[in-house]
Amino acid sequence: MTTVRIALPNKGRLNQSAIGLMNKIGFPMPDSSNRTLLAEFGKGRYEVLLARAQDIPGFVEMGAADLGITGLDLVMETGRDVENLMQLDFGRCRLVVAVPEDSPLENPEQVEEGSTVATCFPNLTRTYFESLGKTVRIAEVTGATEVAPQVGLADVITDLTETGSTLKLNHLKEIGVILESRAVLIANSKSMTEKRARVEELTSALESVMNASRKRYLLANIPKSSLPNLSTLLPGISGPTIMNIMGRDDLVAIHAVTNEDEINGVITMLKSTGATGILVMPIERMVL
Repeated sequence: MTTVRIALPNKGRLNQSAIGLMNKIGFPMPDSSNRTLLAEFGKGRYEVLLARAQDIPGFVEMGAADLGITGLDLVMETGRDVENLMQLDFGRCRLVVAVPEDSPLENPEQVEEGSTVATCFPNLTRTYFESLGKTVRIAEVTGATEVAPQVGLADVITDLTETGSTLKLNHLKEIGVILESRAVLIANSKSMTEKRARVEELTSALESVMNASRKRYLLANIPKSSLPNLSTLLPGISGPTIMNIMGRDDLVAIHAVTNEDEINGVITMLKSTGATGILVMPIERMVL
Protein backbone atom coordinates (compact mmCIF):
# COMPACT_ATOMS: atom_id res chain seq x y z
CA MET A 1 0.00 0.00 0.00
CA THR A 2 1.21 3.49 -0.88
CA THR A 3 1.30 5.76 2.15
CA VAL A 4 1.58 9.52 1.90
CA ARG A 5 3.03 11.31 4.91
CA ILE A 6 2.29 14.98 5.53
CA ALA A 7 4.22 17.02 8.10
CA LEU A 8 2.39 19.66 10.16
CA PRO A 9 3.73 22.26 12.61
CA ASN A 10 3.57 20.86 16.14
CA LYS A 11 3.20 24.31 17.73
CA GLY A 12 3.38 28.00 16.95
CA ARG A 13 1.29 30.33 14.83
CA LEU A 14 0.53 27.78 12.11
CA ASN A 15 -0.32 24.81 14.32
CA GLN A 16 -4.02 25.26 15.06
CA SER A 17 -4.94 26.38 11.55
CA ALA A 18 -3.07 23.45 9.97
CA ILE A 19 -4.76 20.98 12.33
CA GLY A 20 -8.14 22.59 11.64
CA LEU A 21 -7.58 22.12 7.92
CA MET A 22 -6.78 18.44 8.44
CA ASN A 23 -9.93 17.99 10.53
CA LYS A 24 -12.04 19.44 7.72
CA ILE A 25 -10.77 16.88 5.20
CA GLY A 26 -11.55 14.00 7.53
CA PHE A 27 -8.29 13.64 9.47
CA PRO A 28 -9.37 13.94 13.15
CA MET A 29 -6.12 15.19 14.62
CA PRO A 30 -5.40 14.75 18.35
CA ASP A 31 -5.60 17.90 20.47
CA SER A 32 -2.53 19.98 21.19
CA SER A 33 -1.97 18.32 24.57
CA ASN A 34 -1.43 14.95 22.88
CA ARG A 35 2.28 14.20 22.39
CA THR A 36 1.74 11.76 19.51
CA LEU A 37 4.18 12.65 16.73
CA LEU A 38 2.80 10.31 14.07
CA ALA A 39 -0.88 9.60 13.38
CA GLU A 40 -2.42 7.30 10.75
CA PHE A 41 -5.56 7.95 8.70
CA GLY A 42 -7.50 6.44 5.82
CA LYS A 43 -6.68 2.83 6.75
CA GLY A 44 -2.97 3.47 6.43
CA ARG A 45 -3.12 5.49 3.22
CA TYR A 46 -2.03 8.67 5.02
CA GLU A 47 0.19 9.56 7.95
CA VAL A 48 0.50 12.92 9.68
CA LEU A 49 3.84 13.82 11.24
CA LEU A 50 4.00 16.63 13.80
CA ALA A 51 7.30 18.53 13.64
CA ARG A 52 8.80 21.97 14.17
CA ALA A 53 7.71 24.32 11.39
CA GLN A 54 11.34 25.26 10.63
CA ASP A 55 12.27 21.57 10.22
CA ILE A 56 9.48 20.72 7.79
CA PRO A 57 11.18 21.98 4.59
CA GLY A 58 14.17 19.73 5.37
CA PHE A 59 11.94 16.75 6.21
CA VAL A 60 10.16 17.13 2.88
CA GLU A 61 13.35 17.59 0.85
CA MET A 62 14.94 14.48 2.37
CA GLY A 63 11.80 12.36 1.98
CA ALA A 64 10.94 11.94 5.66
CA ALA A 65 7.62 13.48 4.61
CA ASP A 66 6.01 13.55 1.18
CA LEU A 67 4.13 16.78 1.88
CA GLY A 68 4.38 19.52 4.45
CA ILE A 69 2.57 22.60 5.67
CA THR A 70 4.83 25.40 6.83
CA GLY A 71 5.48 29.09 6.24
CA LEU A 72 6.77 30.41 2.94
CA ASP A 73 9.28 32.42 4.98
CA LEU A 74 10.80 29.17 6.31
CA VAL A 75 10.88 27.57 2.88
CA MET A 76 12.72 30.58 1.48
CA GLU A 77 15.04 30.91 4.48
CA THR A 78 16.15 27.27 4.42
CA GLY A 79 16.50 27.17 0.63
CA ARG A 80 15.39 23.54 0.56
CA ASP A 81 14.67 21.90 -2.80
CA VAL A 82 10.91 21.33 -2.52
CA GLU A 83 7.92 21.93 -4.75
CA ASN A 84 5.53 24.68 -3.70
CA LEU A 85 2.13 23.13 -4.46
CA MET A 86 -0.39 25.48 -2.94
CA GLN A 87 -0.79 28.71 -0.99
CA LEU A 88 -3.05 28.27 2.02
CA ASP A 89 -5.56 30.64 3.59
CA PHE A 90 -3.78 31.29 6.87
CA GLY A 91 -0.45 32.35 8.38
CA ARG A 92 -0.28 35.65 6.52
CA CYS A 93 2.55 37.85 7.73
CA ARG A 94 5.45 39.99 6.51
CA LEU A 95 9.18 39.78 7.07
CA VAL A 96 10.04 43.42 7.60
CA VAL A 97 12.97 45.70 8.26
CA ALA A 98 12.45 47.78 11.41
CA VAL A 99 14.36 50.38 13.40
CA PRO A 100 13.74 52.33 16.64
CA GLU A 101 10.87 54.79 16.20
CA ASP A 102 13.20 57.75 16.86
CA SER A 103 15.65 56.63 14.14
CA PRO A 104 16.10 59.02 11.18
CA LEU A 105 16.02 56.03 8.79
CA GLU A 106 12.92 55.91 6.59
CA ASN A 107 13.78 53.11 4.16
CA PRO A 108 16.25 50.18 3.93
CA GLU A 109 18.39 52.00 1.37
CA GLN A 110 19.41 54.38 4.15
CA VAL A 111 20.85 51.60 6.35
CA GLU A 112 24.57 52.23 6.61
CA GLU A 113 27.14 49.82 5.22
CA GLY A 114 28.38 47.46 7.92
CA SER A 115 25.38 48.00 10.20
CA THR A 116 24.44 45.15 12.53
CA VAL A 117 21.06 43.60 11.83
CA ALA A 118 19.46 41.25 14.38
CA THR A 119 17.26 38.55 12.88
CA CYS A 120 15.93 34.99 13.01
CA PHE A 121 16.22 34.94 9.21
CA PRO A 122 19.93 35.41 8.43
CA ASN A 123 19.82 34.06 4.86
CA LEU A 124 16.83 36.10 3.70
CA THR A 125 18.17 39.19 5.46
CA ARG A 126 21.66 38.90 4.00
CA THR A 127 20.30 38.29 0.50
CA TYR A 128 17.93 41.25 0.78
CA PHE A 129 20.61 43.72 1.77
CA GLU A 130 22.95 42.33 -0.86
CA SER A 131 20.24 43.08 -3.43
CA LEU A 132 20.45 46.68 -2.21
CA GLY A 133 24.21 46.63 -2.68
CA LYS A 134 24.91 46.65 1.04
CA THR A 135 26.99 44.37 3.26
CA VAL A 136 25.64 44.13 6.81
CA ARG A 137 26.68 42.23 9.91
CA ILE A 138 24.11 39.60 10.88
CA ALA A 139 23.39 39.06 14.58
CA GLU A 140 21.44 35.80 14.49
CA VAL A 141 18.94 35.36 17.32
CA THR A 142 16.37 32.65 17.99
CA GLY A 143 13.56 34.82 19.34
CA ALA A 144 12.56 38.17 20.85
CA THR A 145 14.25 39.98 17.97
CA GLU A 146 12.38 43.18 18.78
CA VAL A 147 14.39 43.74 21.98
CA ALA A 148 17.75 43.75 20.15
CA PRO A 149 17.89 47.57 19.77
CA GLN A 150 16.96 48.07 23.44
CA VAL A 151 19.89 45.96 24.66
CA GLY A 152 22.38 47.42 22.19
CA LEU A 153 22.74 44.29 20.06
CA ALA A 154 21.70 46.02 16.83
CA ASP A 155 20.13 49.21 15.52
CA VAL A 156 18.23 47.39 12.77
CA ILE A 157 16.16 44.22 12.90
CA THR A 158 14.25 42.04 10.48
CA ASP A 159 11.30 40.19 11.95
CA LEU A 160 7.92 38.66 11.13
CA THR A 161 4.84 40.76 11.82
CA GLU A 162 1.15 40.34 11.13
CA THR A 163 -0.30 43.68 12.23
CA GLY A 164 2.76 45.62 13.34
CA SER A 165 1.41 45.93 16.90
CA THR A 166 4.39 44.11 18.49
CA LEU A 167 6.78 46.46 16.71
CA LYS A 168 4.90 49.51 18.01
CA LEU A 169 4.78 48.02 21.51
CA ASN A 170 8.57 47.84 21.43
CA HIS A 171 8.92 51.37 20.01
CA LEU A 172 9.99 50.18 16.56
CA LYS A 173 8.88 51.31 13.12
CA GLU A 174 8.74 49.38 9.87
CA ILE A 175 10.83 50.80 7.03
CA GLY A 176 10.73 48.00 4.46
CA VAL A 177 9.28 44.62 3.52
CA ILE A 178 11.54 41.70 2.59
CA LEU A 179 8.88 39.06 2.03
CA GLU A 180 5.09 38.62 2.07
CA SER A 181 4.56 35.21 3.64
CA ARG A 182 1.73 32.78 4.34
CA ALA A 183 1.30 29.07 4.97
CA VAL A 184 2.10 26.87 1.97
CA LEU A 185 1.78 23.21 1.05
CA ILE A 186 5.12 21.84 -0.15
CA ALA A 187 6.03 18.48 -1.68
CA ASN A 188 9.00 16.19 -2.18
CA SER A 189 9.87 16.05 -5.89
CA LYS A 190 10.27 12.27 -5.91
CA SER A 191 6.92 11.78 -4.18
CA MET A 192 5.25 13.87 -6.87
CA THR A 193 6.32 11.21 -9.37
CA GLU A 194 6.02 7.99 -7.39
CA LYS A 195 2.92 8.87 -5.35
CA ARG A 196 1.23 11.36 -7.66
CA ALA A 197 -2.29 9.87 -7.53
CA ARG A 198 -2.39 9.77 -3.73
CA VAL A 199 -0.81 13.25 -3.44
CA GLU A 200 -3.35 14.69 -5.87
CA GLU A 201 -6.17 13.08 -3.88
CA LEU A 202 -5.00 14.89 -0.77
CA THR A 203 -4.31 18.23 -2.44
CA SER A 204 -7.72 18.12 -4.12
CA ALA A 205 -9.36 17.63 -0.72
CA LEU A 206 -7.43 20.57 0.76
CA GLU A 207 -8.33 22.77 -2.20
CA SER A 208 -12.02 21.91 -1.93
CA VAL A 209 -12.06 22.96 1.73
CA MET A 210 -10.32 26.26 0.97
CA ASN A 211 -12.69 26.96 -1.93
CA ALA A 212 -15.64 26.34 0.37
CA SER A 213 -14.29 28.55 3.17
CA ARG A 214 -14.62 31.61 0.94
CA LYS A 215 -18.16 30.83 -0.24
CA ARG A 216 -21.68 30.58 1.19
CA TYR A 217 -24.72 28.64 -0.02
CA LEU A 218 -27.79 30.84 -0.32
CA LEU A 219 -31.45 29.87 -0.63
CA ALA A 220 -34.40 32.23 -1.04
CA ASN A 221 -37.92 32.52 -2.41
CA ILE A 222 -38.20 35.20 -5.05
CA PRO A 223 -41.05 36.57 -7.20
CA LYS A 224 -40.97 35.29 -10.76
CA SER A 225 -41.16 38.89 -11.95
CA SER A 226 -37.68 39.48 -10.45
CA LEU A 227 -36.00 36.64 -12.35
CA PRO A 228 -34.59 38.86 -15.15
CA ASN A 229 -32.35 40.59 -12.57
CA LEU A 230 -31.27 37.40 -10.83
CA SER A 231 -28.20 36.54 -12.92
CA THR A 232 -26.74 39.96 -12.08
CA LEU A 233 -27.45 39.62 -8.38
CA LEU A 234 -26.35 35.99 -8.05
CA PRO A 235 -23.81 34.93 -10.67
CA GLY A 236 -22.91 31.84 -8.58
CA ILE A 237 -20.62 29.20 -10.04
CA SER A 238 -22.57 28.61 -13.26
CA GLY A 239 -25.53 30.79 -12.33
CA PRO A 240 -28.32 30.34 -9.77
CA THR A 241 -30.55 27.26 -9.79
CA ILE A 242 -34.29 28.00 -10.10
CA MET A 243 -36.90 25.61 -8.69
CA ASN A 244 -40.69 25.73 -8.66
CA ILE A 245 -42.51 25.94 -5.32
CA MET A 246 -45.47 23.58 -4.90
CA GLY A 247 -48.75 25.45 -4.99
CA ARG A 248 -47.21 28.81 -5.88
CA ASP A 249 -47.28 30.31 -9.36
CA ASP A 250 -45.88 33.68 -8.29
CA LEU A 251 -42.74 32.49 -6.49
CA VAL A 252 -39.74 30.33 -7.27
CA ALA A 253 -36.96 29.04 -5.02
CA ILE A 254 -33.40 29.95 -5.86
CA HIS A 255 -30.21 28.17 -4.83
CA ALA A 256 -26.87 29.89 -5.38
CA VAL A 257 -23.27 30.07 -4.22
CA THR A 258 -21.85 33.48 -3.49
CA ASN A 259 -18.67 34.97 -2.05
CA GLU A 260 -18.63 35.25 1.73
CA ASP A 261 -17.47 38.86 1.68
CA GLU A 262 -20.37 39.83 -0.61
CA ILE A 263 -23.18 38.06 1.21
CA ASN A 264 -24.53 41.07 3.14
CA GLY A 265 -24.85 43.14 0.00
CA VAL A 266 -26.47 40.27 -1.88
CA ILE A 267 -29.08 39.82 0.89
CA THR A 268 -29.92 43.53 0.78
CA MET A 269 -30.38 43.41 -3.00
CA LEU A 270 -32.49 40.25 -2.82
CA LYS A 271 -34.78 41.83 -0.25
CA SER A 272 -35.23 44.82 -2.56
CA THR A 273 -36.60 42.44 -5.23
CA GLY A 274 -39.14 40.99 -2.81
CA ALA A 275 -37.19 37.88 -1.79
CA THR A 276 -38.30 36.09 1.39
CA GLY A 277 -37.17 33.08 3.41
CA ILE A 278 -33.51 33.85 2.77
CA LEU A 279 -31.16 31.24 4.21
CA VAL A 280 -27.35 31.41 4.25
CA MET A 281 -25.37 28.24 5.02
CA PRO A 282 -21.68 27.30 5.17
CA ILE A 283 -20.22 24.89 2.62
CA GLU A 284 -17.95 22.07 3.73
CA ARG A 285 -16.39 21.22 0.37
CA MET A 286 -16.52 22.74 -3.10
CA VAL A 287 -14.78 21.13 -6.07
CA LEU A 288 -14.49 23.50 -9.01
